Amino acid sequence: MAATPETFREWIAPHVSGVRDFTTAIDASSERHGDLPSVPSEAISERAAEASWRGRSAWQQPVTDTHMFGGATLRAASDYVRGVAELFGSMHPPLYAHLTLTRAALESAVVSAWLSKPGINTAERIKRGLCELLYSANEVSLLQLDAKGPENVEFWKAVGSSLGWTIDNSRTKPIIDGTRRPRVSDGVVELSGSDTDARIGNLLYSRLSAVDHVTWFGLFSAFDASAAQRDDRVCTAAVPITVDGAKVSAYLYYALKVLRAAAAARFTLMGWLDEPWAEATARADALERRLLEIALASPPGNPTTGSQA
Repeated sequence: MAATPETFREWIAPHVSGVRDFTTAIDASSERHGDLPSVPSEAISERAAEASWRGRSAWQQPVTDTHMFGGATLRAASDYVRGVAELFGSMHPPLYAHLTLTRAALESAVVSAWLSKPGINTAERIKRGLCELLYSANEVSLLQLDAKGPENVEFWKAVGSSLGWTIDNSRTKPIIDGTRRPRVSDGVVELSGSDTDARIGNLLYSRLSAVDHVTWFGLFSAFDASAAQRDDRVCTAAVPITVDGAKVSAYLYYALKVLRAAAAARFTLMGWLDEPWAEATARADALERRLLEIALASPPGNPTTGSQA
């Protein structure tokens, strides 16, 4: 069902509102607790043990810093998901911009959940934080953004060595004593609750990456080849460039589901599982179910909007 931008915006408005509500709840939860771990909580226990790690390396706050990294990456993921919703609340629905934001949301949510995963020991937590610091230092050094770039890389490698860990450094994903950043595709599968052998992580992330890197495979995702209209005068065809309601719902479904799992990991670690958060997750769960229903529904129940190429 073809729709004008105005009609499409009206159709998606309740979903935009729901996403805003949930991302606001994530930010509000952090602010409500002063962004500090509750007593008792797993995070507060880890911070109490932090003193035993001081003096073993030049990194003085390895636990506190890693907790902070988990919070920062969750804030980024929430911001990206909110950005997807805001694009569809604008006067001109996007063709591609929401896909690049969705990719960023999935990646940051996966990393946040990995950093904040409850139940791991303190040493593993610190290894994950060190992975992030060395990864960042590698990027800054490679791009020559700081005169001390190579020096900083060596500093963080020395921190790991001081703690007795083997360092396998790589520009992409440093490995600290066997610990490394997870593959985003694998993280999407895990956080979305999909079967371990599901291909959704690879399929979803590959398509989003293709859009982000401006490959033809990615850009063609907005073309509706089934609705092409042949023009014999010039031996060509006009193909609609569209935003499909079912596809948008599917992307939002996975972005929300992965974000909710990442937030749950962080809030479990920090001891923030209070009543306002429970209410927010209940609303998010209802929104996810509705988005999934729309994503799985066959046309013409889902509107499209766009132009021609």
